[in-house]
Amino acid sequence: MSDDVRNHLSTQSSPYLLQHAGNPVDWFPWSADTLALAREHNRMMLVSIGYASCHWCHVMAHESFEDQEVAAFMNRHFICIKVDREERPDVDHVLMEAVQMLGQRGGWPLNCFLMPDGRPVWGGTYFRRDQWLGILMQLAELFQANSPELFDQADQLSQSLQNRQDNIQDKESTLSQAALPDAMVVKLLARADKQHGGTLGAPKFPLPDGLRFLLMTGHGTHNVSVENHLRLSLENMGRGGIFDQLGGGFARYSVDDHWHIPHFEKMLYDNAQLIAVYAEAFRQYGDPFYASICRKTISFQLEQMRGDEAGFYAALDADSEGVEGKYYVWAQEEFQQVLGTDAELIGAYFGIGKQSFWENGRNVLQLSASVPVFCKENKLDRGLFEQTLRQATIKLLQYRNTRTLPGIDDKRLCGWNALMVSGLTHAAVVFGENEWLLQAHKTLDFLLLRMTGTDGRLYRTWKNGIAEIPAFLEDYALLIQALIDVYQAGFNETLLIRAKQLTDHVIENFYLPEKALFSMSAHDQQELIVNPVETYDQVMPSSNAVMCMALVKLGSFFEQEDYVQTARKMIDQVAAMMAEYPGNFTHWGQALYVIKNRRMLIGRGAAASAAISEIRNKLPSDMLVAATAAADSQIPALNSKPFIPSGMYWYCDSTGCRLPVSTASEILHQVDN
Repeated sequence: MSDDVRNHLSTQSSPYLLQHAGNPVDWFPWSADTLALAREHNRMMLVSIGYASCHWCHVMAHESFEDQEVAAFMNRHFICIKVDREERPDVDHVLMEAVQMLGQRGGWPLNCFLMPDGRPVWGGTYFRRDQWLGILMQLAELFQANSPELFDQADQLSQSLQNRQDNIQDKESTLSQAALPDAMVVKLLARADKQHGGTLGAPKFPLPDGLRFLLMTGHGTHNVSVENHLRLSLENMGRGGIFDQLGGGFARYSVDDHWHIPHFEKMLYDNAQLIAVYAEAFRQYGDPFYASICRKTISFQLEQMRGDEAGFYAALDADSEGVEGKYYVWAQEEFQQVLGTDAELIGAYFGIGKQSFWENGRNVLQLSASVPVFCKENKLDRGLFEQTLRQATIKLLQYRNTRTLPGIDDKRLCGWNALMVSGLTHAAVVFGENEWLLQAHKTLDFLLLRMTGTDGRLYRTWKNGIAEIPAFLEDYALLIQALIDVYQAGFNETLLIRAKQLTDHVIENFYLPEKALFSMSAHDQQELIVNPVETYDQVMPSSNAVMCMALVKLGSFFEQEDYVQTARKMIDQVAAMMAEYPGNFTHWGQALYVIKNRRMLIGRGAAASAAISEIRNKLPSDMLVAATAAADSQIPALNSKPFIPSGMYWYCDSTGCRLPVSTASEILHQVDN
């Protein structure tokens, strides 16, 4: 279709929607007006959901949505709606559940057919052109014939969706909240891949939240099995093809069970969380390899994914020039061309032609061994090899940079950027890198100034100077989490106060007392047949789990037990599922671990902030810290302790507060005991 013939997507800001603005399909964006149009004309709706860096979305678009015959049939019989799942996670969540209830596999592109009143009736993921055209014809015929089968299925599916929302807590947990974290660890280790790390099977996702849960609980119990699993997972992920060995950053998942061949798209939410994971692993285990992975991932984010006006882009595409992974893969001849006499040595290190071989003479770089092991096996001087490796990496990157870069989805998403703020902050504290903390502050300022309306409400997306789409629970919860994290890195009380203000807004506008959980959309935002409640932790933590953790922490800082009790009630709703499906509830597990221990270090006095910052890396990861040099504080946990100018510190936990001490060594002694 020519560029001057556009559908209804041409005014949208989403890069994914704009990719389809020139399709012959008469796409509409998801909106109240579009839904009303379907009702007015009594037309079925096709809702096609994807995202800009989705490989199979591109394939189906090229095969079907750019095809004149297919488009003409779609336009004649359906109101066709394109949705960017990253902009509208609520639409994606509900329609994905509907499709999976029909026995279909989940994934993207997600194509779901709706009745004119918005009830889903059928759907699936990727379809070849011939399959797709057949499905369109069959559904159009059934609808025109007023088929009872079609209407009955819409009724049943809508009722099933409503029942799922009404029965989130389908049974009581047989375990107490105190016993749950340990039980979850046992089940997680039973599903662990003992050879490659991660969970058994393929495709293999990094699942950073599960790693954070094990880091938190394993550190507290000194569980050797947990440590062994974490080390195996982190080592193999960092050495595998899922990690960009030249440019840094993780791909979304590997298609195999040993982290070699990635699905090449790089997502902000994965890398933001994995920065925190590798920083925490370095803090606990001191392995310089973890530090290297963390630093390379941050460099990738700062160099390639940072926006001109602050904030970080959403994703880097898997494809370039229409070929998946073309930007990243290497032929053996290219290594020879770029590196000359060093090609054989560096090729052996990266497994060229052996471990790294993929297909069609191409290699996805992975490390054949760690540098110390490689040097020992090949009788190499480590210092000289590391120098050669650094020079070779520069040359390879320079050559790779002449290739066509994959497309960037340059919208900023509030929640994902908040995850990056938390990741940068955690790494800055662990490594003492003030520049990273400065970037975290800049991003936080961007979210608070550019993605917040005059009424104080947040927006989900920002692009080209415009903030759009009312924020979802995910955005609020992750921003609250980021504010708490940045507060603990510098003790600026205005951040914690803002976190509490946002929390009170969320309680007022998202909380469902009858479910003791929060809805995905605000009460006045609902456009779907149900307002979903998200409880499962997946590649990102569920918004309810993040909110639960925030309530516990803010309840401690502001001495509001009602916050903590709300968090406990939330955990009661999912406790049985936590015990049965721990892999889907690992952020909940972290929240429960924090509730169980309720540990906080409080410092008052001139040197309090500096003293706590100095020992921060020696404290348990679940411990909250608060400090002030001022005689008066707006944080009740601080103000409840006497002000002593020379400095005094209190260690508190679920049993109460210990006697105050005046030195860092005394603090650590209390914590250790």
